[in-house]
Amino acid sequence: MNRLQFLLTKLAEEASEIAQIALKTQQFGLDELCPGLSETNAERTHKELDDLAAIVELLNEEYKFGYIRSGWNIAEKKAKIEKYYAYSKQLGMVE
Repeated sequence: MNRLQFLLTKLAEEASEIAQIALKTQQFGLDELCPGLSETNAERTHKELDDLAAIVELLNEEYKFGYIRSGWNIAEKKAKIEKYYAYSKQLGMVE
């Protein structure tokens, strides 16, 4: 495994960790403190997002990955999320 492969593995790992804390936060709430931990679920989620950003920065710096936040793509995704949220409400699947 070369360094690029290693960083891509770490990117996938961080994405998985974000999914895990998002699901725990969904179940227990943003402000919940897991027994034995000193950070809320929101704070733990922020940390995982920062960890992902660190990997992206390394990819950009070392491999000309070229990731730049796209306001256009983000706006499109937000619109899509709202569309499917409305559809889910219509189906009675969310409040």
